[in-house]
Amino acid sequence: MNNVTLIVKDTTLVTMDRDLSILEGHALAVRDSRIVALGPSADILAAYASPVVLDGRDRFVFPGFINTHTHLFQNALKGLGRDLRLFDWLDNSVRKALHEIRSVDVYNAAVAGCLENIRSGVTTVLDYMYAHASESGLDDAVVRAFERTGIRGILGRAHTKTDGFPEPARCPINETEDMFYADVDRLRAELNGHETVSLALAPGIVWDMDPDGYRRLRRYADQHGLRITMHLDETPEDDSFTRAHYGINTAELLDQTGVLGEDFIGAHLVHLDSTTLEIFGRRKIKCSHNPVSNLLLASGVAPVPTLKRMGLDVGLGTDGAASNDTQNMLEVIKLAAIVHKGFHQDPTILNAVDVLKMATIEGARVVGREDDLGSLEVGKLADFFLFDPRTIACVPVTDPITCLVYSSNPTSVQTVVIHGRIVLQDGVFCSTDETEAVYALQESAYHLRQRVGLGNTINGRPVAVGPFTRRA
Repeated sequence: MNNVTLIVKDTTLVTMDRDLSILEGHALAVRDSRIVALGPSADILAAYASPVVLDGRDRFVFPGFINTHTHLFQNALKGLGRDLRLFDWLDNSVRKALHEIRSVDVYNAAVAGCLENIRSGVTTVLDYMYAHASESGLDDAVVRAFERTGIRGILGRAHTKTDGFPEPARCPINETEDMFYADVDRLRAELNGHETVSLALAPGIVWDMDPDGYRRLRRYADQHGLRITMHLDETPEDDSFTRAHYGINTAELLDQTGVLGEDFIGAHLVHLDSTTLEIFGRRKIKCSHNPVSNLLLASGVAPVPTLKRMGLDVGLGTDGAASNDTQNMLEVIKLAAIVHKGFHQDPTILNAVDVLKMATIEGARVVGREDDLGSLEVGKLADFFLFDPRTIACVPVTDPITCLVYSSNPTSVQTVVIHGRIVLQDGVFCSTDETEAVYALQESAYHLRQRVGLGNTINGRPVAVGPFTRRA
């Protein structure tokens, strides 16, 4: 009898392996952080013993989703600047707050964002953290939130120019590129060997660096083996800027400066001309599709079917809660499955399996972790969730994938395992007080809005919801 640390028995495994195997009446065994066996339940129980055995009857086990693009600090700014286009929204929400966002704001927002990600089946999140204008060390608050909640985190350490912000949004810290790399050096050292947190480089948008800056970025990424992720062609303004300043489009600029490659993750990719598509195909970049925020901000619909026909890997992202307004990956999955059907008037253009692959194994390829994540296979990290279809939203169930993609909501995400550890069991978080996280974010977000003068009006009248009343 082999000793393991966790067994899930009598369940249906939706493996997302090369054959897209769906294994009924099966079990999986985990030793420490990795899957060590899959097989018929009776065989696994005969061969392995564990102090923790989860009953998977009437449930489906899926690989954990990979959220390839978000901004967790934006959970503190949810609901602001609605019904505006991208840059009008930024000017009426995030940019007005960057000079006052403090460590406690980032931490409370990131904890709540991680919990919401986990509740919708996400086990890995790439957080594109670009709030650095008020005080130093704000990235550390995100790392603490990763560790507190147990999620697997990729910290996309961003660099954003803020020196042009007008009063009263002028920032105490206007980070230079030298300051950026000094902090990345610090984070690299502190995160070296971390089990569940890693690092990426994340220049904010095309005008945040000049050509020499992009060349330096590529040299640094190559030297230290870091992926690069960047907002790219979310709106036509990217190409308008580069054509005005350099006489070429954004993709040409990034190509000529060496930034693009198989380790580059382009977020959004909505407005792509034939030149851009040719460059992307030649460089085999990775893509992050964020349909909810693209529609909410009226940016458009990314040409995902074209990117996939070109053989490019496309993952899914929630984007930040200030432009979504949730971190619900199940919502993103369903919208990704249906928006392209309507846009192209073709119901076959992206099917449920295609979109589930984007959320799992393709997402793993996007973040460069396909050897460890994205499918249920022996040797891979034990990142998965138990999905309970016994809800009024799901029944009647015909197959696991159609059910999850088109009929589900987070109430069906019953138990979540990350790095072999149970972080959510039977709907209850194991290491985080969810109620406290709700109250803490409501309070700190309210005070942040008060400090910077942000809020909403309805029918011309200001409306504000303050901190919730805590009960004994």
